[in-house]
Parts: sequence; structure tokens; C-alpha cells
Amino acid sequence: MNTSTAHPSFHAATTLQGLLPPHLWRVLARNGITTIEQVAQSYPEKLLQMPSVGPRTFRKIEESLFPGKRYAPPRQAYVAQADLDQPSRTLPFFRRTQNALRRHDLK
Repeated sequence: MNTSTAHPSFHAATTLQGLLPPHLWRVLARNGITTIEQVAQSYPEKLLQMPSVGPRTFRKIEESLFPGKRYAPPRQAYVAQADLDQPSRTLPFFRRTQNALRRHDLK
């Protein structure tokens, strides 16, 4: 049973290289994500915590791999330090990215 939230026509083991523009799949590959299934497992919070994934990059990945979905960060959400998988230095970046998505609603 496939529980992936990615586009249903994508096979879970499909590599991102043929599905995304080169700059997008390289960003994900640098962060250890090479398949659709890995992207689906990381969407949205873990993607937003990754280096080089800002609001625009996030929206481009989302539009390409999750058509019809649009992540909207909760208003005034507090992310507890223990909830983050990354070291504490990613917390400010994560919050800035969420705030940018909220403010500009980048497409």
C-alpha cells in the first residue's frame, strides 16, 4: 500500500533527477534526498529545515511534486527545540522560512 502524498503517477523509487530541474534535485541530493518517497516523508517541516531550501525553492518543489497541495504554516506557531531533528542552529532559519511563507505566500 502506497501512503505517499506525492503525485500518484510517481513511483516511490523514482529518482528526482528526471522530475525536477537540475538546481532543485541537486539541493535535495545535497541533503540526502534522492527519491520521491524521501521527499514525501520530509514534507513539509524537514524540507523547510534544510540548508538551501528557502521559501521559493520550497514552493517550486511543492508545485512539482505535490500538485494541488499548498503548505500554510500555522499562525504564531512555536516549534519546541526538542521537536527539531537538526541541531539548534537550524531553529532561527526554520522560523524565518515559515515567516517568509506566511508573509509573502510565494508562488
